[in-house]
Amino acid sequence: MLTRTEKNKKIQDEIIKEETTKKFKKISKIIFSIIISLSLIILYGMYIGAKVVLVHEYKITNNNIPNSFHGIKLVQISDLLYNSLNKNDLNKIKNQVNEIKPDIIVFTGNIKRENELSKNDLEILKDFFSNLNANLDKYAVIGNLDDDSFNVILENNFKILNNSQFLLYYKDSIPLEFIGFNSNDLNFDNISDSSNYKICLFSNPDKIDDIIEHVKCNLALASSTLGGEIKLFNQPLLDNHKYNDNYYKIHETDFFISNGLGNQSNIRYFNHPSINLYRLTKY
Repeated sequence: MLTRTEKNKKIQDEIIKEETTKKFKKISKIIFSIIISLSLIILYGMYIGAKVVLVHEYKITNNNIPNSFHGIKLVQISDLLYNSLNKNDLNKIKNQVNEIKPDIIVFTGNIKRENELSKNDLEILKDFFSNLNANLDKYAVIGNLDDDSFNVILENNFKILNNSQFLLYYKDSIPLEFIGFNSNDLNFDNISDSSNYKICLFSNPDKIDDIIEHVKCNLALASSTLGGEIKLFNQPLLDNHKYNDNYYKIHETDFFISNGLGNQSNIRYFNHPSINLYRLTKY
């Protein structure tokens, strides 16, 4: 038979054991909740933040836009960073672009990451770019990550502007002028001055200061920043460019920077990949 002391000790031991069990269950629930929350946050960043592509629409109003180009739709895409996007992702993007029914499409560089592309990769990318439909024309510029595969993929589908300009005519004798720059090797020797409405295309947004010293750009389109991939309080965390916001007005130049379509870190928060749509209007 147990003594009073032994009974009290047994009761105390049972109470301690019960309290320990309750604490363990409470801590386990907290840890489980944290794990679930972190998993959901990571999955959101990978499969929603990084994969859901938004269309950002901007109205560009300038009296210098030729009458024949009033109301046209210009679509900018950039930074595929293949293979952060797969074939299925590219098909969705192609459909989104084509549903807009753009008059002009511009690609502002960075087809791939630093990885080498296989023969199959090249065919997938050629198919993607060749099936982007524009009523008038398509233009591309070289990005800082692009190599010789850039020309192989795009040469039969887009006009490649490598420190060069192109006059696009539509219905009358006053053109839109597209000037494309190679951000890796900026050069102005072959760029002539004119009074045309000028759309300047380049990959690295930090080249804008140098470019507008030499060329009067009415509209400038760049990319490369990926919008910082992760934004907190509207500030990019994973980008160190001087220019990394979506829009700047620099003197008389409307300067837009695309969020791009692919990813370097395979994750995005508060900053979806984007297709940029510009509607050019005289008023």
